[in-house]
This record gives sequence, structure tokens and C-alpha cells, in this order.
Amino acid sequence: MPGGEKGTAPPTAALLAAVRYAHAKGVTIGAQVSWSDDLALDIITVAQEAGVAWILIGYHRAPSGNDTMGGVVQEVFVKAQRLPVNVGVFIQGTNRPIERVFAAVDSSPDGRASLALGVRIAQGNKCKLRALLLTKRMPTVEDTLLDMVRDARADVGEAFHADVLTERSLDQLLKQAPGRLLIVGKTFADEVGLPLDEIPGSQRRVIVVQGCR
Repeated sequence: MPGGEKGTAPPTAALLAAVRYAHAKGVTIGAQVSWSDDLALDIITVAQEAGVAWILIGYHRAPSGNDTMGGVVQEVFVKAQRLPVNVGVFIQGTNRPIERVFAAVDSSPDGRASLALGVRIAQGNKCKLRALLLTKRMPTVEDTLLDMVRDARADVGEAFHADVLTERSLDQLLKQAPGRLLIVGKTFADEVGLPLDEIPGSQRRVIVVQGCR
């Protein structure tokens, strides 16, 4: 929370709602609320002190409805680039159950993080995972990407499938990823102009990730 000296602050309604939702799903989370003059720096500092592999944050919708990935979110992205930590930002959500996870994957740090998060979610929810491969040379898939696919298949088993994204475009991405959860690397999201806001008429979760370099 901005302003004032750092210290313990009363839990907010949003935080309490998140804790209740987690408990309803059988997940126990620890909640910490504090005052901050630099939210991005404090988020990064807490992550470093805890030695976490991931920072998962929600976006802040500006009053105008624009600049979803600006402000604190953008600052966290920038500061995390120098650290061994992945960042995931939820830019859209739904309470509908997850039956299949889609992850846009290449051999870049973002692509590796997208696949790693997809594997963890698929395992945790016992659902299917489909990787959409972003190849550099169509129709050939580079060896590094094939190795990533093999590892993911070993982790997820028969619930894992992989397809090549036939065109590097937003329309094709959404066409080949009709499920309720889509994970996309930040670089590719910027490339195809993924709406960093709610996709009209969509009942899916969207997570944009930045992998550690």
C-alpha cells in the first residue's frame, strides 16, 4: 500500500477475499500486508529474501482502463530482469474450472518459464497441457525446443501434447488456444499485440510471464 512508513497494515478486503478463495480450493497461503513507498522494490526484496523462484502478481487497472502492464507491474518486470526469478502477471481471470492449459513456448527464457508454469499448473490441477511451439524456422523445430518438449512430456505424461503455432499472430494464437488458461511469454505477447486487458467475450485466464535470464 503506498504512502506512510513501512509497518503492519490492516488486511484489505481484496486480500481477505483471496485468502478465503485459496482456502476454498484447499490451498493454504500466508498473507502479509505492509505500507510501502516503493511497491516494486519491496516486492523484489521480499522475493529475494524468501529465495522464491516465481513472483506472481495481478495487474493494476488504471482508471482509463489502459496501461495494464504499466506502473508497478512494469517496474517489477524491469527490476526482475537482473535476478534469478520468474515473473507472472495475471491480466485476465475467470472462476470457471481449468480443463486444459495452453502455453506458447519457445527456447527463450520467457518460453521456458511459460512451459514450466504450465507443467506445474497441469500437475496441480490434474488437467491437460498443450504447448504451442514458436519455431524460428518453419516447419523445423530446433533441438533445444524438442528437448524442452521431451522433459515436459516426462513430467505430465499422456496429458501433454504439443503443436506448432502455424502463424506468429494473435488471431492464430487465440484460434489454437481455445482453453480457459493461456500462458504467454512477455516478448511474444508484445510481438503479437496480445490485449493486456480483458479479451471481449473471453472466459479464460491469461498469464504473461517473464523468464529469468
